[in-house]
Amino acid sequence: MRTTLSIIDNLLKQGSFRAAANFGFGAAAPSAPAGTTTTATTAQVQQQNRPTASVPSQQQPQEAAVAAPTLRTTADNGGGAGDDSRNIKLLKRAKDDFLLANAEISPDAVIIVPAPGINLNVTTPPFKSFFLNRILEGMKSKDTEKVSQGALRESDALNYKVEEEEQDIGASGSSGGIIKRIVINKYREKDRLQEIFNTSAWVFTRMLEKSGR
Repeated sequence: MRTTLSIIDNLLKQGSFRAAANFGFGAAAPSAPAGTTTTATTAQVQQQNRPTASVPSQQQPQEAAVAAPTLRTTADNGGGAGDDSRNIKLLKRAKDDFLLANAEISPDAVIIVPAPGINLNVTTPPFKSFFLNRILEGMKSKDTEKVSQGALRESDALNYKVEEEEQDIGASGSSGGIIKRIVINKYREKDRLQEIFNTSAWVFTRMLEKSGR
């Protein structure tokens, strides 16, 4: 019986296994029965691992959809460093968020433009007495002192100008002009910029109160 079983096992082994070279590559591979494990040939593994041309095109829309956050900008108005775009900060009245002015910010300059409908006369207090003579002139004086000490180049010292629009003197009873915009160059420091925002908003609020608004 042992001899007979040995002969049968040998016959089964010879008839059950075939070399991979004996399979034709042109014919479709038979599907494996449920519960069995199939072994892929080297050519099949390489074909499965080969990257397809469609993969990069599928990733491109996802990458393009991720954009860096942008800031609101406006075209250069010709006052300051000459950048082609500027960041915008809204200056509002503290008690009710009423828009007073727009501050256009570039690395070298800030331009404060009163909001539409806000007509502020340069002679209305405390514009000259506080904002110009105390705040801006104070910053300018400190820079002038640094220039004299050799700690700051003269070209980097703060300077400013107030542009005015002419008005009908007879209608307003005042000889001063309406503020068109205030250009402040070379503010340099972030703390200075914040002080300019705070004081200008406060001054504009006081000026509106004196005009009955």
